[in-house]
Amino acid sequence: MHFSADVIAATLHAPAANVERHWPLLVEALDGLKILDPATEAAVIATIGTEGYTFAPEREAGTEGYFRRMYEFKRSLGNTESGDGARFCGRGFLPLRGRSEYAQYGKLIGADLLANPDLALDPAHAAKILAYAFMLKEVPQAARADDWVKVRRLVHGSLDGWKRFSAILTPLLRLLPDQT
Repeated sequence: MHFSADVIAATLHAPAANVERHWPLLVEALDGLKILDPATEAAVIATIGTEGYTFAPEREAGTEGYFRRMYEFKRSLGNTESGDGARFCGRGFLPLRGRSEYAQYGKLIGADLLANPDLALDPAHAAKILAYAFMLKEVPQAARADDWVKVRRLVHGSLDGWKRFSAILTPLLRLLPDQT
């Protein structure tokens, strides 16, 4: 672990208790997939800090109408049944969205996320989901190459949130021994 819970909490202005509880789970998940390194840790922290403010797995905020409008019957998400929009809304450190992602990541972590999507809010499951997403999207390679724009695009699909991501990332990179 290259970043302490205190440093993470101070950088993100996140509740220290959440960081102390969840950071070891994230480190364990990254290490389990052999993608634990300082650059990937920085990418994880900046991503979690950009996607939410509590350093805890979160459920996407919205009403039934919002989820219906945004996600219902979206084939690109695998949502093919009535109710899929709300059932498979965003959950986690790095929110899963859609029936397809819940099925894919459920298989990877060994949890039936289709039957119980709220399992994606369990911190240990959410940590594994984030680690698998980083591995599958090749985020560690982009982070080690110092290509932070690519990291954000790989993780989020766009540069939305870039200003916050960059503001979190900059002080973290200064703390790494090989960064100047």
